[in-house]
Amino acid sequence: MLARGAGAAPSWDLGMRSRLGGAFLCLLFGALPAAGTPVATTPPALPWHQGVTHAPARPRSGQQVTVTVCAPAGVAAAAVEYQVVDPGKYVELKDPAYAAGWTSVAMRRGAGPAGATTFVADVPAAAQSHRRLVRYRVVARDAAGARLVAPDPTSASPNFAYFVYDGVPGWSAAVEPQSRDPRRAERVKFPPAVMGRVQVYHLIARRDSVENATWKEQSGGSEYKYTGTLVAGGVAYDHVRFRARGGVWRYAMGKNMWKFDLPDGAPLRAADDAGRPYAVPWAKLNLGACIQQGEYGRRGEQGLYESVGFRLFNLAGVAAPRTHYVHLRIIDRAEEAPAADQYAGDFWGLYLAVEQEDGRFLKAHGLPEGNLYKMEGGTGRLEHQAEGQPADGSDLKQFLDAYAGGGQSDQWWRANLDLPGYYSYRAVVECIHHYDIGEGKNYAYHRDARSGRWRVIPWDLDLTWADHMYGDGEEPFKSRVLSKAALKLEYQNRLREVRDLLFNEEQTGRLIDEYAAVVADPSGGPSFVEADRRKWDFHPALAGGGQAGHGKFYEASPTKDFPGMVRQMKDYVKTRGRWVDANLLDDPQVPATPSATYTGPAGFGAGQLRFRASPYKGANAFAAVRWRLAEVAPAVAKAAPMRGPGPYEITAVWEGAAMPDAAAEAVVPAGVVTPGRTYRARTRVRDATGRWSHWSPAVEFVAGP
Repeated sequence: MLARGAGAAPSWDLGMRSRLGGAFLCLLFGALPAAGTPVATTPPALPWHQGVTHAPARPRSGQQVTVTVCAPAGVAAAAVEYQVVDPGKYVELKDPAYAAGWTSVAMRRGAGPAGATTFVADVPAAAQSHRRLVRYRVVARDAAGARLVAPDPTSASPNFAYFVYDGVPGWSAAVEPQSRDPRRAERVKFPPAVMGRVQVYHLIARRDSVENATWKEQSGGSEYKYTGTLVAGGVAYDHVRFRARGGVWRYAMGKNMWKFDLPDGAPLRAADDAGRPYAVPWAKLNLGACIQQGEYGRRGEQGLYESVGFRLFNLAGVAAPRTHYVHLRIIDRAEEAPAADQYAGDFWGLYLAVEQEDGRFLKAHGLPEGNLYKMEGGTGRLEHQAEGQPADGSDLKQFLDAYAGGGQSDQWWRANLDLPGYYSYRAVVECIHHYDIGEGKNYAYHRDARSGRWRVIPWDLDLTWADHMYGDGEEPFKSRVLSKAALKLEYQNRLREVRDLLFNEEQTGRLIDEYAAVVADPSGGPSFVEADRRKWDFHPALAGGGQAGHGKFYEASPTKDFPGMVRQMKDYVKTRGRWVDANLLDDPQVPATPSATYTGPAGFGAGQLRFRASPYKGANAFAAVRWRLAEVAPAVAKAAPMRGPGPYEITAVWEGAAMPDAAAEAVVPAGVVTPGRTYRARTRVRDATGRWSHWSPAVEFVAGP
């Protein structure tokens, strides 16, 4: 667990580091590798030492914790001062108690490399107990007697910290504890394996801070009034600020959303649902509550609308927030799981972590530098200012004023808007019915400082996947761009491609299964989503009507459970897909869909792949034929629900250039495919008017040697 204010976690093996001792730390420190096994370190910029660690990184009850500091030879003596924070007795940085209650342990001198020394001390085993937060700092004296402290006492997080935890316990609850129906009042046990299925985040804070932030003080602003300690991936991020998040419905559901602001220099080393760390740490953490507004009847989809929706955008080539599921536990009282009250205790249920759209987002998604604005009410708030770009919003105002006046030519739009990106954005908007964008909200504008073009980045996808969800979908570019014949044709070409390769029963169905498998057992065993349902369906905080309300889980499910909500989403792919085809892709001049034939040697050998398209058929003259190749899940995996990230067909491994000869043979270059993996080859044709056909039915094969 990270023992530092700065939050980054080196990836060297903790056991190896412990065996080699503090000298190894002194030698290695200076370059922080990618995140892996979390090991406590401090930034090398601090002047009097080269690093502080504690081991074990994630201590359990009764384990001795060893603190090591690597310091220059001029440091004469050092000590560790530690403070224990028991469950239900949280101490904020501003509290007078923070300055008191520190226990000092002298550090013993160890061997170090030339010009450096290690000091080591042990926090006694008795200090480690389940759910306890332990803060510590290192105090030293140099040869002249000057006091040296790590971390810097003036920093936003003036201490290191670790969290003592013995593991997620089981939990039991009824659907409705006071029900007269014995089945609804029966408590069901969820073993630790189920409760640990989703990665666990802890918030350690004062009880009044937690309740004020989420229920009692209904502030609609962006002020962070409360602080606590966030534990994620076993790393303790101390003195984190938090508040409720959301717009007009911020406090409407009872189970509300959270926003956390990490201290400067201490970004969150977040990881995806498969446990893979994101390349760029997060400075802010958004937690969606995975609970639908009551009036829409879709409660129980458990965050699938947003997690799958954002992934569809990303797969279609539109930069969109990455998400991962979180099992949130809040320690604000002494007892972890009171037997008499299933609504009390640490377990707070299922939440969806959503990536913040800021400068780190641009870097993580490989977008060029440029100003980024969160749009709302016809204007935008600057979320990231690029170097050398306006700080007063003048670039945005110029863009808004220009298109608001109307009359822009096709060329103006090509010069000022990332049209290919917009076509993909609009395609997914239509496919999932993301229509809550009609009031100038739920998207961001990013201006590429190099090209001057603007792009749209989606946000807030909860009201999707049903035709009755709020909004008319009339964002600023729909009528202005898609009313132009040439641009509409290009958009339809892209929408047709998204339907063929992504938004269809097979591909989106597998994507839905992938995310559902994170929070529920595909084989039908006890599920984490059911534990969340029992926590919140009749929680006192949801009493009343409106957007809250009791007993609203699974109203739309044909089977009145979570698998039924998964089925509802898959059914929507079919019905919505037919609507898109009939209403948005109803162009009778589109060329007939060709077929593809394999013409290479038997066995589909890598480096020997050749294909040919069927003769062209269309109302207009032929112009070009094009081929693509994509890896897909193997046939054996298609019969079972998706259990982890897999290849999706819209991501090509090879796309051939448009060829002017309809009968030309397509030759896939050597090195494109890997023997033993499954691929699909498809072709499509373009006519002289610029209309592309649908992609052909696939030639699916396993690549040979």
